[in-house]
Amino acid sequence: MASKVVIENAVLRGSPQAQFLQRVATVYVNGEEYRVLAPPKATGDALEWLEHLSVRQPSTHSFNSEIPVMDARSSQVIQLVAEELERHKLRSDIWTWENQDGTYYPAHICLRGHVKSSDGKVDVEPGEHCQQCGDPIIDACPRCKAPIRGQDSYLTHAYERPSFCYKCGRPYPWMEDRLQTAKELLDHDDKLSLEEREKLWGLLQYVMSDPKSDLVPAKKKLIEISLAKAAAATQDFVTTLLAKYAAEMSKP
Repeated sequence: MASKVVIENAVLRGSPQAQFLQRVATVYVNGEEYRVLAPPKATGDALEWLEHLSVRQPSTHSFNSEIPVMDARSSQVIQLVAEELERHKLRSDIWTWENQDGTYYPAHICLRGHVKSSDGKVDVEPGEHCQQCGDPIIDACPRCKAPIRGQDSYLTHAYERPSFCYKCGRPYPWMEDRLQTAKELLDHDDKLSLEEREKLWGLLQYVMSDPKSDLVPAKKKLIEISLAKAAAATQDFVTTLLAKYAAEMSKP
């Protein structure tokens, strides 16, 4: 039996109108098209709604209408969808975000920060490289191995690429590039002495590498004081860097 399953919605969000079913998948078997649908009020993992799924075929006699499939083909098609949903779940690895109600997709982002996938709709194979810059694509923090947070499963907000790991607080590689830029600015800042540059860089490294330390607020204050003598470009870059860091670390 030649078949192909296209998952439309692995996570159900509910239909705003009671008469509209939700498309879970489109299945092609021996050249025939089947549409697998969930109830309007179904929400969450589609795998949990298998017993409530229905199968329909597009009508060849009436435009934009469907014919219910009630025979053995229905259970066969739903089984194909169940198997593909299981594979999809393993690939997408939908997981519950700590300290937050809801589910999220992992993100796949290259080392330079180009987002390959954040909503589970694009399969990314291990070892794949970015088509924009050629850098490797990662899906977890290089240090603590926690998955990189992607889009929430309900797609309620536009995705914003994170700069720091939610779990260990360390910067992702694309943020480390910014830190390196900060260091280069400090190294070439003529308004600061060598000792002041080294002190600022040490403070900045401390704040970025140990976000859970009780000393971080004090260290950040020392950075602000030390920046007062720096060139405007250095002040602006480091201040923006710290503001972005503070905003991300305040998220759940």
